[in-house]
Amino acid sequence: MPPPEGTYQGLLLDIGGVVHRTSMYLAGRLAQTQPALRPVLDRTGGLGTERDELWQRMLDRQLSEREYWARRAAEFGSAVGETWDTRALINRLYDRPERDYLCTETIDLMNDVKAAGLPLGALTNDLAAFHGPGWVERQEHLKLFDIIVDASLTGVLKPDPRAFASAADALGLPAEQIVFLDDMPWNVEGARQAGLTAVRVPWDDPGPAIDTARELLGLGNR
Repeated sequence: MPPPEGTYQGLLLDIGGVVHRTSMYLAGRLAQTQPALRPVLDRTGGLGTERDELWQRMLDRQLSEREYWARRAAEFGSAVGETWDTRALINRLYDRPERDYLCTETIDLMNDVKAAGLPLGALTNDLAAFHGPGWVERQEHLKLFDIIVDASLTGVLKPDPRAFASAADALGLPAEQIVFLDDMPWNVEGARQAGLTAVRVPWDDPGPAIDTARELLGLGNR
């Protein structure tokens, strides 16, 4: 049974796929300027789709998310005659204006949470590892967070319950007072097992999840 109204006191967000548009979306944008990448997307059926066999294997936990992106990065690099690791791919995907990779609904939610005086945190597995610390430091939107717990630095990845406990401690709230948004099903399940109220954010339709977070936190709709 959910806690009574008014007991949710803080918001915790995944970053990739929640604050940032997913790399699947950005891969399509990159292929528009680098046509050599189009055959890779055509062969896979589009990254992160039901036709993407490697993605489905990841969802079945046959390989990790980091392994998935390392393999796709190698394929993309090979298509343009270069050797890419994950960071090389991510750097190219995000080499564009912020408006192209930020989820505006989430940024609006973050601003409203801050205006309401509620704690705002991020719990991410790969921020520094995928983007590099220099890129992270340049992102003004990340300064909205009161705390960022990054498994690239802690070494404890979601859905390990210790990751959620660490984030709750950093926010200064008990788990049951925290609303958590993530796009990966196992992270949502892990958060629920850790006592947080977790909502999955579909990468192609984040609006309903954002609306649910607003309702739980007692924030009005925009």
